[in-house]
Amino acid sequence: MNQESECIAKAQKGDQSAFGELVKKHHAYVFRVIYTIVRNEDNAKELSQQTWIKSWKNISRFKQNSAFTSWIYQIATRTALDHIRKAKRRGEVHYLDEWSEEIDSPADASFSSSEPRSKLERSEIREHFNKVITKLSPKHRTALMLREIEELSYGEIAKVMKCQTGTVMSRIFNARKSIQRYMKEFL
Repeated sequence: MNQESECIAKAQKGDQSAFGELVKKHHAYVFRVIYTIVRNEDNAKELSQQTWIKSWKNISRFKQNSAFTSWIYQIATRTALDHIRKAKRRGEVHYLDEWSEEIDSPADASFSSSEPRSKLERSEIREHFNKVITKLSPKHRTALMLREIEELSYGEIAKVMKCQTGTVMSRIFNARKSIQRYMKEFL
C-alpha cells in the first residue's frame, strides 16, 4: 500500500490530518482544474474549498479501485459547473469574458521576436482567442481544457464529466471546430 492509499484509508476512518495530506498534495491541481472552468481566481479559491469540504464529507464513498485524482476531479468539475449554472440562473454577468493569459500555450513559445508589430499581432490573436473560448459552452470548454491543459484521456474526462467517452470526443471535436471557425482570419 502506497502513502496516498494509506492517507485515504486513514481519512476514511476520520483522520483529519491524513485528509490534510491529501489536500496538500492535490490542492494546486484541483484549483487549476476549477480555474480552467470558471476563469476567476476568487471564485476558483472558493470553489476549491467547497470541493475539499464535499470530498471530506464523502471520502467514505471513495472506492480505491480508481485513482483518487479522478474522484476529486469529478467533484471539482461538478462544483465548478454547478457554480456556472447557478450564476446563469441568477442572471449574473458572467466572468468568463476574460480568458487569463496565465496559461501558456506551445504556440507562445514560437513567438520570440521583440518587434512591436509582432507583439501587437500576438496580443490581438490572444485577445480574439480569449473571446472565442468564452463563446464555448461550459461543457465544451471544460472537456477541451481537461484534454489540452490537464492532459486527461478521453476516458478520464468522461468519468470526471459523468458522460460517455463518445460525448467527450464530440464535445472536444466541436469545441476545436468552433475555435477554428472563429480564428480563421488568424490562421
